[in-house]
Amino acid sequence: MELYKNEEKLDRVMNNYKKIREALAGLNDIITINFNENNFYHAAAVDNLKALHKNVLEILKSSFTPREIRIRLRELEFDEEEAEKVFPL
Repeated sequence: MELYKNEEKLDRVMNNYKKIREALAGLNDIITINFNENNFYHAAAVDNLKALHKNVLEILKSSFTPREIRIRLRELEFDEEEAEKVFPL
């Protein structure tokens, strides 16, 4: 029963991570459209988005094993290559 609850919790967490990552990517697109890449505000905003993404991943790692997270990311069919372009770690 406890294992099932943990799986259910991980499902909810990964769904929320997917939504957060999509929102961060959307914000990155908005910033890129509105600011030249050489603009200070563009650089500052992108740095903050990367920091948010990194912290979300750290929270996930502290709650679940890296293996559990990797398996879920695959199950959710994330395009990690695209995520790395936006949020390199």
